[in-house]
Amino acid sequence: MIRVLKSLLLWLPAILALFPAYAVVRLRLEWLADCEGGRAANPGYNVADCWDNERATLILTVIALLLILPAVSFGLFRLLARRKAGPGTDQA
Repeated sequence: MIRVLKSLLLWLPAILALFPAYAVVRLRLEWLADCEGGRAANPGYNVADCWDNERATLILTVIALLLILPAVSFGLFRLLARRKAGPGTDQA
């Protein structure tokens, strides 16, 4: 039971991090299409919308990083433990 909870608490946030990461990609593509060239890119696009897009991208990036952090730290701890154990030792 504890093993299932450990896996759930570790990988569920990592999977949930895919949703804001996907939104970041979509917002970045929208920004590149509408805001990158200034008024020449899209004359009808409001400059305030560009700032809103940048702010939303930044917020979603932070959320995605916070959600993926448990899986990354777990992987680093496992790597350090294996390196500390050294080669040739059997860990059952």
